[in-house]
Amino acid sequence: MLAQRPGPWGGAIAVALLCFWANRAWAQAPALAQPQSGGSAQAFVFAGLSLETTRAQLRQRYPQDYANGHTLEVAPERAQAHIHQIEIASPDGSGRGRLRLGFERRALISTDGRVLRPAAYPRCAVIERQLTSLFGAPASSREFIEGDTDGLMNRVLVWERRLPQLPPDQHVERLYLQCGRSKGERRFWAFSMEVSRSAR
Repeated sequence: MLAQRPGPWGGAIAVALLCFWANRAWAQAPALAQPQSGGSAQAFVFAGLSLETTRAQLRQRYPQDYANGHTLEVAPERAQAHIHQIEIASPDGSGRGRLRLGFERRALISTDGRVLRPAAYPRCAVIERQLTSLFGAPASSREFIEGDTDGLMNRVLVWERRLPQLPPDQHVERLYLQCGRSKGERRFWAFSMEVSRSAR
């Protein structure tokens, strides 16, 4: 039997950093650019996935991969738009919670522990271009080294949409693209994407 193993940068680091910036960094960030006219009332949709994606839709789209719950690991041969992990916001697509898309193609490990295929990620620039073509330029971006991560340089890009037609606690929707590069590398790699809503 072969096993897929998370790479060194995915999973916990990406999630923790995204949550950190979602809850704290905006207090120190400059004012965000206003969304482009004509698109402010449309929620973010990437590769057909959004905060409105339901459990039933996920099961229908990935019948061979879906088991239960809110999360899904997509088989490499069925991955679309570099998406290998999906965590939907809520079973009923209410828009509350968060949508998380992971770009990590897991490492392939043999039964005796040999790495047959290392973990891999798409280039950050590739995902950024796709998002920019869909939603315009990001409202802000930050680069930082967080804690004891062996010099891992993080890059977080943020897109914002205002949705006045939704309940007050969902008026602002933000999309976070989490990228990173190891010490000595020149290219940033895309780890994950998160979409969530808040009152402001």
